Amino acid sequence: VSKKTTVYCNESGNYAIFQSDRHGFNNPDPEWDSPQTEWALTGDSFIQGACVQPGEGIAGQVRSITGESVLNLGNGGNGPLTELGVLKEYAELRKPKNVIWAYYEGNDMSDLEREALNPLLMSYLRPKFSQNLIRRQTEIDSQINKYIMGAEREHSPISQIKLLHLPNIRQQIGFNGPVEPLFIEVLTKARDRVAAWGGKLYFVYLPEFMRYSRKALNHDWLRKRGEIIKIARKLNLSVIDIHQEVFENHPDPLSLFPFRQRGHYTTEGYSEVAQAIVLGVGNEQKAELYK
Repeated sequence: VSKKTTVYCNESGNYAIFQSDRHGFNNPDPEWDSPQTEWALTGDSFIQGACVQPGEGIAGQVRSITGESVLNLGNGGNGPLTELGVLKEYAELRKPKNVIWAYYEGNDMSDLEREALNPLLMSYLRPKFSQNLIRRQTEIDSQINKYIMGAEREHSPISQIKLLHLPNIRQQIGFNGPVEPLFIEVLTKARDRVAAWGGKLYFVYLPEFMRYSRKALNHDWLRKRGEIIKIARKLNLSVIDIHQEVFENHPDPLSLFPFRQRGHYTTEGYSEVAQAIVLGVGNEQKAELYK
């Protein structure tokens, strides 16, 4: 819901509380009035800024490092098809120069399987499809509020939490069949859409807690990391591998997760990721100049 005090998750001892912007995202609202948007980030809760205070998530820290306009278009539960839709509905009108496509290895592929069952989301594979959402915020707010009120009437607080908890929803929906061809199509459409307005798409690979809580792992094999990165590079996308750039050589990677437990990144973790993204984009731009 737009322009509301929004209470988000608590993994480190304090609830993340932010004021949603005019379109319901986790941004300072004036970002939408900037003459030029340099950065847009799309992804799930890791991009939205889960479980940290405003400004401490990846987008906020990129904004702080660069001093440039950054739009955070992430939202918890988003998968690749939704993120493609977000580019069409929100980013395209701002035409950001750098678009960060954050792939979270923990659930993006299962999210895509779920999304593939939704004809509306599949429509975003069509180049000209749009719901014109950026101009329908009053209607969007009304529909979300109706949903919330209905959930409150129909469910007790405990069952309501269980109903809305995304992993529980995933368990109720069967996931079958190959997902890689659709994933390739989504990334291709995203790349071409961003290029059409003169921007560049960067593929950022975000690792999960499990990767560092076990010993003697084959990091290429786990979650098909090597295969996913290979797909992105075959599509001529610039890849920023956060496992390689941040976690692999960190003296204590588990310290970048709250209380060294499964969850999102800590403020320090988000900071390390943001620095790696800014450095990776900067290096890529320098390389382009010398070609």
